[in-house]
Amino acid sequence: MIMEILTAILVVVTAVYAFLTYKMSQMSERSVQVMKEQTEAMSRPYLVFQPVVRPHTPLLYLKIYNSGNTPAVGVKLSIDQDFYQYDELGKNLKSLSIFDDKIDSLSPNQEMFFALGEGWKVFGDSKNPMPQQFTITASYSFMNKTVEEKNHIDLRPFAFSEGERNPIVEELEIIRRAFEKFTKSK
Repeated sequence: MIMEILTAILVVVTAVYAFLTYKMSQMSERSVQVMKEQTEAMSRPYLVFQPVVRPHTPLLYLKIYNSGNTPAVGVKLSIDQDFYQYDELGKNLKSLSIFDDKIDSLSPNQEMFFALGEGWKVFGDSKNPMPQQFTITASYSFMNKTVEEKNHIDLRPFAFSEGERNPIVEELEIIRRAFEKFTKSK
């Protein structure tokens, strides 16, 4: 009788031990998965699409860059609307090679700037489409994975903002105007 009780206790202890071992192996697998995801997140490319105001000017630009640590390979970009740079018919962003062709590789920290136009044209009465909101879709590969991301660009917050002003440039502008007046009066 004692032998059967001890055997039953041993079976229960073994079952608890097996259950705990199973749970530990599941937690280990999850830890490994989390570490893989963290490693990928730290080393992957991240394409950033950002509207910026060019310093000391009223010009808006679209900045595209890879803020990640590895190259984005086979980059294909598309823009959902026509956007005529500087309000000129012959300068549609959609027809630029960056939105028309595939880019072999976009290296880490590589930056590109595309002029959109003067603020008063983008936010004023333009003759051609200069939307204040548009979407850029990017698809690219890294480490045998392919991603597709949609990036919403909203220029509206820039409508009444001012770019940084350089007092030296402002003073030089005053001197230039005075010089032009002086030379015209002679």
